[in-house]
Amino acid sequence: MGFFDTPKIFTTHQQIKAALYKINTLDYNQRGIVYEALMEKIGDGGVSAQEIKDVIRRLRREGKISEMDKQNLLKLAE
Repeated sequence: MGFFDTPKIFTTHQQIKAALYKINTLDYNQRGIVYEALMEKIGDGGVSAQEIKDVIRRLRREGKISEMDKQNLLKLAE
């Protein structure tokens, strides 16, 4: 692990799916949107906490998830 590497929260698509199903404020469509956005980041060995935060904040800015969803999803990065 290099000096600037950050620990990965998710390293597989199954981990992402399992985590998203625990967020009960997401509906089926929102879960798919968040899943796809996080999957775009997984190619570099996994998704870090910072990448999760960036994706969730972007989806909120774009109006694709609610503020409540944002708060619940940010807990994944803790």
